[in-house]
Amino acid sequence: MKTIDPSPLSTAAHKITLRFNGQNLSVATAFFYQHAESNWLVTNWHNLSGRNPLTGKTLSVSTGAIPNELVLHAAEWGHDGDKTFLHWSERVISLLDDAGDPKWKVHPEFRERVDIAVMEFKKIPDSLRVANNEKLLNLSKFKVRAGMDAFVLGYPLGISGGAKFPIWKRASIASEPDIDVDSLPKIVIDTATREGMSGSPVYVRNTGWWLPEGESGIKNHVIGEGTKFIGIYSGRVLGEDLLSAQLGIVWKETALIEIIESNCYDLVRE
Repeated sequence: MKTIDPSPLSTAAHKITLRFNGQNLSVATAFFYQHAESNWLVTNWHNLSGRNPLTGKTLSVSTGAIPNELVLHAAEWGHDGDKTFLHWSERVISLLDDAGDPKWKVHPEFRERVDIAVMEFKKIPDSLRVANNEKLLNLSKFKVRAGMDAFVLGYPLGISGGAKFPIWKRASIASEPDIDVDSLPKIVIDTATREGMSGSPVYVRNTGWWLPEGESGIKNHVIGEGTKFIGIYSGRVLGEDLLSAQLGIVWKETALIEIIESNCYDLVRE
C-alpha cells in the first residue's frame, strides 16, 4: 500500500455532482463549514438551484433540468490498528424536503445575489475535514491585504489533482478586502479559473515575517507560513472572452456566517 502525505487543505474541498433523478447535470465543488454548533455543506447558489443568479434562467441548456440531488465525493480516513488509510465515499444527498421545497439557506438580505447556499448537517463523520477548522488544518489569523497570495481548491472541468484530490489554483487578492465590490460582500481575485471550481474554498497564504491578528510589536511576529480561510469562490468576472479579465469572485466569510445564522430558506422557482 502506497504511503501518501497530502496537505490537510486538500481534504477540505469536495467534488460534487449535481443530478436530476440520477441524471448528471454538472460538476462543482463544495466544502463543510463549522458554525453555530453544527456543520454546513457550502457551495454556490447557482450549483444547487441550477439557475443563473442574475437572470434566473436555467443553466442546463441541453435539458433545462433543475438539480434535485447531489453526489458528494469525499475523502474519508479510516484506521486499522496503528495504520491510517484513505478511502473515497459517494453520498447521495437530496436537495428538496418532502414538500418539494429547497433544503438550503440563502442570504437574508441579498438572497441569490450573494451566490452562496448552505445545507445543515448536525453530524458528519470525524474523518470529513471542515474547511475552517483551525486545529486540523493548521490555520492562522492575520490581516488580509490586496496583493497577497491565495489558493482556490476545486475541480476545474471536473479534473482532480490525482487520487480525487482537488486542483490548487494560485491567485492573488485583487481588490481591497475591507471594501465590498458592487456593494455586495465579495472581493475580486486575479486568477484563471474554469467551470467546476464554483463552490471552492479560498485560502490566503502569508509567508516570511508576519504578525498574527490582534498582536503588536516585533516580538510577536512569526517567521514561516500562515494560511487563512477567507471565503467561497463563485465564478469569473466575465468579459468579451475568457481571457479578457481573468478575475474571479470570492464571497466573504462574513456573508457565509450571515446565511448560517439566518432562517432564510430558498423558494421554489417555476
